Amino acid sequence: MDAIFRVEREQQNFLFYKEYENDKSIFGFHSHIELYFVDDGEMDMTVNSYQKRLKKDEMCVVLSFDAHCYQTPAYSRSRVLIIPTYMCTEFVETVKDKQASSPFICNQETVRKIKAYVAELNACGDNEIKKQGYIYVILGLVLENIGLEDAPKSLDIKLSTKLLMYVNNHFRDPISLKSAASYLGYNQSYISRYFKASFRVGFNQYLTTIRLKNALMLMHEKKHKLTYCALESGFNSLRTFYRAFDAEYGCTPREYMHELFG
Repeated sequence: MDAIFRVEREQQNFLFYKEYENDKSIFGFHSHIELYFVDDGEMDMTVNSYQKRLKKDEMCVVLSFDAHCYQTPAYSRSRVLIIPTYMCTEFVETVKDKQASSPFICNQETVRKIKAYVAELNACGDNEIKKQGYIYVILGLVLENIGLEDAPKSLDIKLSTKLLMYVNNHFRDPISLKSAASYLGYNQSYISRYFKASFRVGFNQYLTTIRLKNALMLMHEKKHKLTYCALESGFNSLRTFYRAFDAEYGCTPREYMHELFG
């Protein structure tokens, strides 16, 4: 399963807080720091290669560009706090070239303490200095509990964001690894190696995945022909679309539509 760049999250360049019931998400990533709390029930959490079923008053920590997703097996109440990197630059510098030894915090007393500070953060209103203080108190507690180890690669957050935004803004166009490298002012071979090392998937495979996701969205609207869905999603022919769709989902687009809608 390939992780998708969460462009809608990336564009929400502000402190984000929300409560959920029976939440679930796609396998994706973004540059922001994300703290996810389970308030009741259970949730299956995946962060990079780590997986765990979390219970009440447990949480997971998502660092910049960690691939992650959440699923509710039966019932859950949860909340998320997303902190843009510009609001915690010292924390980002501290975890640079590092990854969490464990992205899960299961000490319930610690989690309840962090949640209490999150409540204080939400009550800060327009007091930006006070808000900044609570952000660092929260992230300081997080840092004490996740542990850090050397990451297998060095990630350039600015380059990664520009590269992924380019793909997500232009996937409908006939773009390529060469055009992406030219747009960013880098050597094509370097961008190819960087993409694979950073996101654990090749550039062309990621581009195909983005196009397939868009085609699926159009197909679910039930008002477009398959040719339109394919071309509008950046595929240069119906044949290319069919081949990619079958490789990803194990059936043709027509078989998929028949199974879904009859």
